[in-house]
Amino acid sequence: MNGKAGTARLRASTPGPPAGRRLLLAAAAAALLACGCRAVAPVAAIATVSPSSSAPARASLIPGAREARREGARLERRGVDASVDRYYEATVRAAAALNTATATNPHGGDLDAIRELYNESLGDCLRAAQRFGRIDAKSALVVNGPAGSATVPIRHVGFIWKADDFGRLVHPCEVPRNPSAHAPTDFPGLGAGVAVERPNPRMERQDEFLPRTAVFNATAVLRPDLDAWLGDGPARPPSDVLELYDPLRTPTVSFGPSPALPLHADLGLAIARARQIQEARGPYALAGFAMPERMLAQADIRMLEPYQPGKAPILLVHGLLDDPFLFNDMLIALQRTPGFLDRHQLWVFRYPTGVTFIRSASILRKQVEKISATLDPAAVDPAMSGWTLVGYSMGGLLCRLQVSWSGDAVWDEVATRPLEQLKMSDASRRTVRDLFFFEPSPRIRRVIFIATPHDGASPTIAAASWLATRIVQRPADTRQLVEEVDRANPGVLRPSVRNLPSSVDALAAYSPLLPAIRKLPYNPAVRLHTIAGTGVHAADRGRGDLVVPLSSAHVDEAESEHHVRATHSNIYYQRDTIDEVRRILGFAAP
Repeated sequence: MNGKAGTARLRASTPGPPAGRRLLLAAAAAALLACGCRAVAPVAAIATVSPSSSAPARASLIPGAREARREGARLERRGVDASVDRYYEATVRAAAALNTATATNPHGGDLDAIRELYNESLGDCLRAAQRFGRIDAKSALVVNGPAGSATVPIRHVGFIWKADDFGRLVHPCEVPRNPSAHAPTDFPGLGAGVAVERPNPRMERQDEFLPRTAVFNATAVLRPDLDAWLGDGPARPPSDVLELYDPLRTPTVSFGPSPALPLHADLGLAIARARQIQEARGPYALAGFAMPERMLAQADIRMLEPYQPGKAPILLVHGLLDDPFLFNDMLIALQRTPGFLDRHQLWVFRYPTGVTFIRSASILRKQVEKISATLDPAAVDPAMSGWTLVGYSMGGLLCRLQVSWSGDAVWDEVATRPLEQLKMSDASRRTVRDLFFFEPSPRIRRVIFIATPHDGASPTIAAASWLATRIVQRPADTRQLVEEVDRANPGVLRPSVRNLPSSVDALAAYSPLLPAIRKLPYNPAVRLHTIAGTGVHAADRGRGDLVVPLSSAHVDEAESEHHVRATHSNIYYQRDTIDEVRRILGFAAP
């Protein structure tokens, strides 16, 4: 940052001769076309500070910044793009005041207020610039400066994402509260937090596993050329720079005389925006439960960031009537854990929970192999053979079936005769094999079960099962498969299968599948861990989480079992649960 902040008057922009002005605007328009923004119409220049002394005090900069911000809000409400310039002026003034404050009294009580004025003014500027087409987050912001229209270059710092991935910027005021957020996600510091949208171009192999519109967090820091804005020399274009930082990987930034100020990190914003986008397309969790056939094609593994070779995947698998946004608090807590992002990358598995977990587990099995073969076709990345699965509730049963040998045990609970003796089409036979015959995935090295009902849920689930049986629409292909096998092989299917059990039926304690699955051998190379809830009772006195008894959550083969004072509906976001996941992964709680 150049110049002596707050030590010279703010210069008014003086239009040059008509020919010079036309050339300047033409140059600005060319720059805009190059970066994908539209040209900016001439607007009033940044106002001169009054009184016109040569050294306005910080006290005059702050009221001026507030007044410029108010004027920007008034213009924005009227739909005038000059609001961008007024907000920018407010940011410049606040930056000058912040420079002075950090130089003279870095621990003063008003420093936080000045920083917030800077942050809010910059956030307003970016929101208005996005609205009025003044910004291309890949390259530049356009404002009217001391010498007319100016293009402010954008630097991207610390991101896994590429510059071409930066699309629309979303201000926090545009995003509703995320109901899955239970812990603080907005951490104070310097800069304006925004969410960045990345429309999926479907150009690279990994794009298949990135969302249609990916959303990630950024923190903006404007470094204005204060000599150009506030100096008393000849008017010149400012050499301002707008920096976008990855708040996950950049804890501090230098600013003015301060070598290291904490960077503002609004870490919940991107997830909240992604949830907002999904909800606009329809509630996946409810639709996936009641009408799973419509959502089966969307069952897949999703990466939160581009693939990072050398970092072991941690895959989070949600439970019944849920979606991956359930893990909001755990995702953010793990990302903030020192050293975590150096060793791991976070992925999620989304699936419609109205189908039985046997079918969802089959889809997950194929997805694990598909993403591994796509991202690491030569099998040269050892991290791709070091997956950790974290399964909550029914999601834990899906994970269990990724690390076990089925033999004939599961099929024997479905039919009274071996598969080889039954009549069916080749396609149906392949489907049956995919569902009921499997081996452990060689990719997976650890599974963390959270409130998983290995022996089924409590008796209260029976009532839910009765209701779900009447609500859930069974997929047509499942009905057709059952009808085909039953027609060609009368009496071979057991009644529990012929009646097309719902996902809730399969979770109930009376399900015949659960005892058979409970006895399946685990891959001994896989490390197993259990986290179970004790409801309202202390961790050493409870019997279960009000849905899953402790006996049902228990796994004999697990190397650790940790009890949390929590119910089934809140165990996944409890601090104790997240700290135990950290401990299992080898990280200390911050």
